[in-house]
Amino acid sequence: MIAEFRGSPTSDKYKTSIEGWLNTGHNAVVKTLGPVAQEHIPIQINVTTTAQEAVPWGEVIRGKLDSIELRVNKFSQPETLSADWTLYHELSHLYHPLFAYPDFWLAEGFATYFQNIVMLQNGIYSQDEFIRRMRDGLARGQKSMRTYPGRLDTISSDMWRLRAYQRVYWSGVGFFIEAEHTLRKVNAKYTISELISHYQRCCRGKEREGHVTSAQEFVTALDNLSGHKVFNPLYQRYRRTQSFPQISNEQLKSLIHLYTH
Repeated sequence: MIAEFRGSPTSDKYKTSIEGWLNTGHNAVVKTLGPVAQEHIPIQINVTTTAQEAVPWGEVIRGKLDSIELRVNKFSQPETLSADWTLYHELSHLYHPLFAYPDFWLAEGFATYFQNIVMLQNGIYSQDEFIRRMRDGLARGQKSMRTYPGRLDTISSDMWRLRAYQRVYWSGVGFFIEAEHTLRKVNAKYTISELISHYQRCCRGKEREGHVTSAQEFVTALDNLSGHKVFNPLYQRYRRTQSFPQISNEQLKSLIHLYTH
């Protein structure tokens, strides 16, 4: 990774500390998802002295070479940075192509799902903490249905204006939990993280970024890699759904078994 620092002046010692955090976070994501397809990851660090959170904001900038921008609290300690989810979330986005707005639920669900899997698998979350955070997130998504009813792809298209983040993000998480559960039911050879690792090698560089069919191509590639028709049928159901996924504690516990054994 190549870090560039902007904002509040920083010492060489601070920059070394931040670069260590970035490398540790990157290694954690690679442990779960394998190496990302692109060779280098440019990261812009915007140093702030006014934020209360360790990493109050992050964003992937899509281009010929995808990059990440992070806003980082200058006074955050290394252990606080490592416990923050933002870096893991944004790095996870690099593993899928840019989708069209109606499919942003799939993109944000992917990154939110894998930020939590990464933090579980790398011991940043305990198993109990993982279950609690997933249950709390899904509960927020369920609650948001009262404010943001309608088809998921329609709400996803207007997510920023509506501020319908909880419904969009956590509906997408439900998709990946259901897909993981279905793969186990059909005795698939791979977990989703393993499929994503294969996808980096075979397909990531070939997908059309931001095209109306980008998400369709992505889920079709995962089905082809798995040898089972799991992702495409689930995608077709989810994008049209007007309800929130019902995820059981047993499904969440099965993720712990998959990713910690």
